[in-house]
Amino acid sequence: MNVEKIALFGLGKLGLPLSLVLAKETNVIGIDTDEEKIKKLQSGLTPFYEPKMEEYLVSYFKNISFETPYNYSISDFDIAIVLVNTPSNISGEFSNNFIHDVLDNISKNLKNSDKKDFLIILSSTVMPGSHDNLIKRVEDVSGKKINVDFGFVYAPDLVAIGTVISDFENPDLQILGESNKKYGDIAENLYRKIIKNNSPIVRMSLIESEITKVSLNAYVTMKISFANFIGNLSEKFNCNPKNITKALGYDKRISPFYLSSGLSFGGTCFPRDTWAFIKMSENVGLDAIHIKSTQKINEDQNLLLYDKIKQYKDKKIGIYGLSFKPDTYVTTESPGNILYERLLSEKYDVIFYDKLITSKYSNKLELFIEHSDVIVITHITKDFKEKDLKNKIVINPWLVDIKK
Repeated sequence: MNVEKIALFGLGKLGLPLSLVLAKETNVIGIDTDEEKIKKLQSGLTPFYEPKMEEYLVSYFKNISFETPYNYSISDFDIAIVLVNTPSNISGEFSNNFIHDVLDNISKNLKNSDKKDFLIILSSTVMPGSHDNLIKRVEDVSGKKINVDFGFVYAPDLVAIGTVISDFENPDLQILGESNKKYGDIAENLYRKIIKNNSPIVRMSLIESEITKVSLNAYVTMKISFANFIGNLSEKFNCNPKNITKALGYDKRISPFYLSSGLSFGGTCFPRDTWAFIKMSENVGLDAIHIKSTQKINEDQNLLLYDKIKQYKDKKIGIYGLSFKPDTYVTTESPGNILYERLLSEKYDVIFYDKLITSKYSNKLELFIEHSDVIVITHITKDFKEKDLKNKIVINPWLVDIKK
């Protein structure tokens, strides 16, 4: 098997950074249906912002090429990584439609090739149990047999928007679900090349890996909501929740990570993985009441933030941070964006400032502060360190000293 060149299908917010991390260590073909994106990348231009991505594209440009699914040759590689979007449907389950499109494309090319072996590595998040249908689809279209003519590995991403490249290179762990040991060995050797912090690679069956991926984020969100509930309790008792969560975090059974009260969790992973865990449980006749409570507390955080603002309808309200976290332009389930949209719909005089989202206040923080009577801080930041806020009403749910 040729392991010197890798194809990566899907050059989105996670796929493109992963292709560049791989290009640091090996030769890569990046494949995407978006022709304009491909043209940009072929010219050495990044199609969106993510920290370190432009630097990596420049540095490792010689090791990577970019093509559409109609122009590549499958004879050039024996390993394909699939990292495309799996959007949630109305029930909370992930849709595999984009994965199907990629696997059908690969399978048709495999059918017409003389390849004796091939490895498909799926990195997109899927519902537990998906691998059976995905493998059968490849077998039906290609005429090949699993663990004879091709292997299947599930290596879900454990990264966050805003730190994608660093997270791929320095994960807490790498999950590998394998169709058999041979293909697991190949995948492990590949990921060992890009992992810089010697983190564990945990190998298991395909179904175990699918459950592990969804369970990880569901557990983390449960911890976030617990910390937020401590914050809500502390507000009733007029005390500082930071002292409480800091103390709890020293217990080795708990740890300090993701144990800080503040705003609701948002973004492209946490909310949808929470709903997916609930749906996964329902599909096998179980009721994930602990995760349902997590979701309810998270939704309540947005209501509690609004309750702190609603008395200021006669004032101009400025929201600092529209994206769900710093260093990204993504507003999916963002507490700042949820608040902004609600205030707009209720005819409040509301403005926002965000470093990566264009507005009339882009790169004009002083003007944003001047025009705001009330400043709601939805990003943890040091931007206000030397700013005069003495005549402003500041709502800081993080309880972090913004003047330090």
